[in-house]
Amino acid sequence: METYSYLVDNAFGYWWAIRHRDASEEPRESDCPTIVEIDPDDLRYQSSFRKAHFPTKDGDTTHSPVHDEPIVGVLGGRWDRFRTEWSETRIHRSLEARFAGGKSWTETAKYQYAVCKIENGLEDWRSSSIDDLGQRCADLEALYESMADEGYVPQTELLEREDAGEQLKTETAAMKPIHGTDYPHEARVGIGRNGELIRFGAGKHRLSIAKLLDLDSVPVVVVVRHERWAAIRECFATADSLEDVPERYREFTDHPDVRSLDEREPAPGIEANR
Repeated sequence: METYSYLVDNAFGYWWAIRHRDASEEPRESDCPTIVEIDPDDLRYQSSFRKAHFPTKDGDTTHSPVHDEPIVGVLGGRWDRFRTEWSETRIHRSLEARFAGGKSWTETAKYQYAVCKIENGLEDWRSSSIDDLGQRCADLEALYESMADEGYVPQTELLEREDAGEQLKTETAAMKPIHGTDYPHEARVGIGRNGELIRFGAGKHRLSIAKLLDLDSVPVVVVVRHERWAAIRECFATADSLEDVPERYREFTDHPDVRSLDEREPAPGIEANR
């Protein structure tokens, strides 16, 4: 059943990607990704698109026979409906079983899935051997301990620590280009028609651990917004006061993408390559 579901999602993904490619326009300056602080609990969805369907950084396009550049900006259509509940993803269920449920890694669904692929000559979870898999689990243990001690440390701060010669216990921090401009390698997020936060790429382990630790805030890079949500956000952007916003939209006053309108300073550590 899982294989059938994968094939169906993959077929629909390519169908959407081809339609979007044919209808897409050159990104505008206002379409540039933005960094937004969110409550991890507010991110409820994982996109079912893969990199081939929906690339979110420059290097992802090497995996896509459809797109030759990352997808950014305002998009219409049903892309925000291709999603699954975050709590149902294999990664989150496995991290929850390990860190909240006290189970061993070998008992988790992700570990068992990775073992199955490795035994069939494939790579999974950045591992091509059982020894690699053990190291992967050890790295995630270190990440969990680090986040339990320090909270969520943004990639920009981790890079500053690396530049200062500090030895990091977590994965190497990074900046990744989107249309030639470097952004912190935080989770890539889309915002659906009703303001839903949907993760597309990067940061999945950090997001799940942030949820399990009940952290208050994490940074994400918003790469796309549904055209309906963009219209709602624009109402807030152009209003002189809350009274100028249509009453039906005022429930979104505290949405992180609306709050970010008052914080539109360039994010530290971003380096333009254009």
